[in-house]
Amino acid sequence: MSRASALRLETIISRRNTLVATFRRAAAARPATVALLDGSRLVEEALSAGVTVDVAACSERSLERDEERALVGELQSRGVRVILATEEVLRAMSPSTTPSGVVALARVESAGWQALTSRSPALVVVAVSVQDPGNLGALVRVAEGGGADGVVASGDTADPLGWKALRGAMGSAFRLPVVRERSIERTVDMLRRLGLRLVAAIPRGQTMLSACDLTRPTAVLLGGEGRGLDAAMLGKADETLTIPMRPPVESLNVAVAGALIVFEAARQRGYFPHDPRLTAVP
Repeated sequence: MSRASALRLETIISRRNTLVATFRRAAAARPATVALLDGSRLVEEALSAGVTVDVAACSERSLERDEERALVGELQSRGVRVILATEEVLRAMSPSTTPSGVVALARVESAGWQALTSRSPALVVVAVSVQDPGNLGALVRVAEGGGADGVVASGDTADPLGWKALRGAMGSAFRLPVVRERSIERTVDMLRRLGLRLVAAIPRGQTMLSACDLTRPTAVLLGGEGRGLDAAMLGKADETLTIPMRPPVESLNVAVAGALIVFEAARQRGYFPHDPRLTAVP
């Protein structure tokens, strides 16, 4: 008896199956209304975070691995519809050029603004027109790792709940409040209503990162790749900060810059190792 038979999986062998089209629409939706999860690790993270998974598909080859078989069993125990797809069909269902062997559709949605200030003093990372979804996902991961309270994706920023950003966040987007808001004006207005001080990261300025007080309720504004924050956005900031760099380097990847700022805030706030919610840094 094959592993698939033992698990009693429904099988799809045609790329014309309506479920294949459902997965492809989910991958292309902007913004994502149903999240496409690509990879067994991401599906596991979603389940651990209490995310509802509606349907999953796997390949025969993926079932050769103990971890994937255990995942399929866990999905079935939760009442999730699990499909066995041929390699060709799975490639059609997955948006990745190198499908991992497991894909799923899950229910995720933008968080509410109040979720960003569940702890005081709040620290929120605001991505403004960060168009690369991989960078955005990494920034969400950094925000969670450094103890930030949430992320806002504003302006022309990539969809933080799109499949590429979710893959880059490696599960952090399921646990950390993430707000989607296209309007920069509304973003600024809501952050101010929440009592947050707006601190913009710029390449060259008077206040160095270590000299900036990040212990107060703060929203850190980070601009997109290449362009950074425009003059209009900088005009809305209460303060600016600059990460010192050795010339001729003038800028950093947005996720790297975000990491430096968030972990400096964590240092100033004494999160490591005193906050029991966080893992102590050795």
